[in-house]
Amino acid sequence: MSDNLPSEQKKLASPDLSWNDQGLPVSQQFDDPYFSVENGLEESRYVFLKHNHLPQRWKGHSGEFHIIETGFGTGLNFLMTWQSFVEYKKQSDSRKRHAQKNNDPETEWLHFTSIEKFPLSKEELQQAMSLWPELATFTELLLQQYPLTIPGFHHLVWPEHKVRLTLIFDDVHNALPQLSGPVHAWYLDGFAPSKNPQMWTDSLFQQMRRINNRSPYVHSTVATFTAAGIVRRGIKGAGFDIRKVPGFGRKREMLAGEFSLSCGPEQPSFYREKPWLIPQLPKIPTPAPQAPISDQTPGNDNILVIGAGLAGCSTARALAERGHTVTLIDRLGIGQAASGNPQGGLYIKLAASDNAMHTQFYLTAFQHSLAKVKEISERGTDSDLWDDCGVLQLAYDDKEQQRQQKFLQSNQYPEALITPVTAEEASKLAGCPQNQGGLYFPQAGWAAPAKLCEQLCQHPLINVERWDVQSLKQNDDASWLLEDSHNNRRKAAQVVIANAYDAKQLLPDAYLPVKRIRGQLSILDSSLVPDIKTVLCARSYMAPARNGLTCLGATYNLNDDEPEVRAQDHITNLNHLQDFGPAWAETDAESVIQGRVGFRCTTPDYLPMTGSIPDTQRFIEAFRPMVKNAKHIPNTEAPVMRGLWLNIGHGSRGLASAPLCAELLAAQITNSASPTGQAIETALWPGRFLLRDMMRRKIT
Repeated sequence: MSDNLPSEQKKLASPDLSWNDQGLPVSQQFDDPYFSVENGLEESRYVFLKHNHLPQRWKGHSGEFHIIETGFGTGLNFLMTWQSFVEYKKQSDSRKRHAQKNNDPETEWLHFTSIEKFPLSKEELQQAMSLWPELATFTELLLQQYPLTIPGFHHLVWPEHKVRLTLIFDDVHNALPQLSGPVHAWYLDGFAPSKNPQMWTDSLFQQMRRINNRSPYVHSTVATFTAAGIVRRGIKGAGFDIRKVPGFGRKREMLAGEFSLSCGPEQPSFYREKPWLIPQLPKIPTPAPQAPISDQTPGNDNILVIGAGLAGCSTARALAERGHTVTLIDRLGIGQAASGNPQGGLYIKLAASDNAMHTQFYLTAFQHSLAKVKEISERGTDSDLWDDCGVLQLAYDDKEQQRQQKFLQSNQYPEALITPVTAEEASKLAGCPQNQGGLYFPQAGWAAPAKLCEQLCQHPLINVERWDVQSLKQNDDASWLLEDSHNNRRKAAQVVIANAYDAKQLLPDAYLPVKRIRGQLSILDSSLVPDIKTVLCARSYMAPARNGLTCLGATYNLNDDEPEVRAQDHITNLNHLQDFGPAWAETDAESVIQGRVGFRCTTPDYLPMTGSIPDTQRFIEAFRPMVKNAKHIPNTEAPVMRGLWLNIGHGSRGLASAPLCAELLAAQITNSASPTGQAIETALWPGRFLLRDMMRRKIT
């Protein structure tokens, strides 16, 4: 599960910048400027836009247009491509308004994937891009979401421009094996081959060939500023018809080319080792222009999502933003089950031990979720949806103190993500005396899950209905038939199951080893308890007061299906108040004015289950040889229930995990580029427990 993770999980090398007399950033390590001394912006346009035939190719291309870049650097190539795409979309929209009938396909989204081993800080990027005031609008939008320099994948989205950026902080030779197609254009940038030979190797070109071979009928082009022989031969070996063309300014030549189908055998890849993850085609078609929701016939929904909690609402939003009509159904309505709490902490608890995959996923998911929640909060009218007040994880007993010390000894993360604090510092942050210090997450805070769910559903392509689905079966035409308790039926081409533990009822034959854990929240009268300024976490969590109420919770009751609020569980929550310092010593049951019960859905490895669902019996038969010999991997796709997808198992971390899982699932359903890479995709795949227990011979 830890294949091809970032080469250094916890610390990235500095870019070691200097600034020359013209204000241009220069790499001291490679003794090379980041862009042309003459006019870096015009050179980028000439090399990468013109010689990948952009923006012309966006007209006539349907769906998502995917670019992979080696060397993000200052972000110049991304920003000028973004600017060009926005101009193209404006012209496209104008054509649509003035044309009586226009059925020509148009690119809906730009997906830009870029790899950077030595990422600039936000301040360095801002200084570098100040040289290009015409890109200032896009630079500011990028800076608002620019991630902390933590190794791994970082997925940024600007839905108003239909642009997404997957920014990978890692060595290119570690990052490319994580990627798959389709890729429509390659930007081979980075420092000159003579200055940075470690990047321009056979490994780079072999991975380009592998990725393009995954989508051999996609029109893929390549452009690079250099005409060095090693690069020309490498690109040709990657399957491109390559040619030399005049370079920019004083540069005599550069390279450009197009991918050819006759490119030879596919290189070993993630899929060769894990054939059960081969994308399951066919996917849903690229969306046509949508009729208003009211004009669409019920029962002909293209995509249907079951479950209107954080997972379901996030999935519906991700699909709708891609242009697909989504019907979201839930027997109770939006945000009424486990996602219905008035407040929840948006933070992550990183493992002290070396659990690289768990850490990498939650780091990636946390930063993406922060950006998404802020975007939804700023777009909506409810100012009481999100508060970035920080989260303080207290070292409330010896065991937790030892865990935090072990974590600090083995981890080096930016202080903007996490920083240790003393008891005195914790007291100032909390606004009340603390007996111990802890770990402080300054970017974190609390969100209102139910309100967030409501805002996620505020999209013209999302239709929400209260509908209690009781059964699910596949029709002969591969569509799915749903039936409720009153024998009402509806049909859908694609179905996403996002109803937590209740997925087991709809999928009795699927292998879903999830647990249902009861949790009771206690809601206190804030006038009777001390004020706090940040979210406090120990055995329970507590958020700052909101509308005169303070949330405290929640209990963990395994094998307990009681839906009603219990006085004993309020007492349990109140007993945990001692973890939050002496100011809470006098708080008693009189302060509790109400409670709420929800049920978490957790998995054995505490990671969500997101992706396609194996057909259990057919999967066992197909991969039975691996039970006797783990190296005997059948060369076959995994048998899955086509058109059926899963997004469950978020436990008590749905605020952090659901938005990224929704993006991943939407990419899988629409056959778009992954926002996470294959290692995380594997770790979240719903069939992992079936395969694991087969290998352990628990299933025969």
